[in-house]
Amino acid sequence: ERWASTLPVGYMKRGSGGRSSVSGIQAAIFGSTGFLGRYVLTEMGKNGTLCILPTRCNENARQHLRLMGDLGQLHFMDYDIRDEDLIAKAVDGADVVINMVGREFETGNFSFEMVNVDFAKRLAELSSKAGVSKLIHFSALGASTSSPSKYYQTKAAGEAAVLEAFPSATVIRPAPLVGSEDRLLNEYAKFLTIPGRIPLIDGGDTKMQPVNAADVAIALGKIVTDPNSTGKVYELAGPKVYKMKDLAALVCDAVREPVRTIFLPTPLAKILALPRDILQARIPFPFPTNPMFTVDHIEGLANNYVLNPKTTALTFKDLGISPRNLEGLNIDYLRAFRSGGYDFGTTAGSA
Repeated sequence: ERWASTLPVGYMKRGSGGRSSVSGIQAAIFGSTGFLGRYVLTEMGKNGTLCILPTRCNENARQHLRLMGDLGQLHFMDYDIRDEDLIAKAVDGADVVINMVGREFETGNFSFEMVNVDFAKRLAELSSKAGVSKLIHFSALGASTSSPSKYYQTKAAGEAAVLEAFPSATVIRPAPLVGSEDRLLNEYAKFLTIPGRIPLIDGGDTKMQPVNAADVAIALGKIVTDPNSTGKVYELAGPKVYKMKDLAALVCDAVREPVRTIFLPTPLAKILALPRDILQARIPFPFPTNPMFTVDHIEGLANNYVLNPKTTALTFKDLGISPRNLEGLNIDYLRAFRSGGYDFGTTAGSA
């Protein structure tokens, strides 16, 4: 059955290295159409890695990824996270399996447990059975079974399930991601276009250490090719710790708006978010509202999401990477939210 597969198997390494070379690595990458996916595929494309990309979307939602690799380097296939046969087909012949599939809010079709735990375990078991050399599992900084957030609880349970099925798996725990398609700074900026105010829960004192998605992708590229990364845990965070109210002020400055925030106590915020959660649980597709303003997200803000100085996990420093700062050109994508156009904004020209 292995040789009956329509997917490519076994590329021999050739070329001098780079995009048009062949690295000799075949990687099955799950979650490639997500926010982090395009950054990861760019890194994989730079060294000629053959990428098998299982997706559950139509061609319109994945066609932009075709530019990330050279001709014949990226191979798409349709799959479902509940279909073991299709998952097994995707990992067949792979040297590396990367799991970036995740869910930050629940829908009528997919719960946190189904995506963050059940699928992660299923993929790990099938990868082990297929003889995959390296499994890289994306978790989250702050994942803990004692977290008040169900998202972070299931992320921790997913880690445990993966390591039980594939003990030598490599685990990556990124801090909240920022980048041109992020669901952190972009969501804050959207509140300013209503016009409205950025809601800050309990004064906005929760601490985060946001990391640029491009830096995480660069780190992953090194982890894939480093034989010593097997079985290790990496915690990847940016160079600076921010309070949520500081991030809100940073967004306001980038879009040239006066700081407009509103403080909400947790009980009131949960009451306001509850109708959306109830509706979302009854429909099979994402409801067009702010994904940061859910009951689970609000409950999760009771914890901080920063690197523990006593952590035994490896970091960017161990990979020889200096993560970029959040300010300046690195968040220039927020210019799209300026009133009047890219070069304008309410506070443009003010001292």
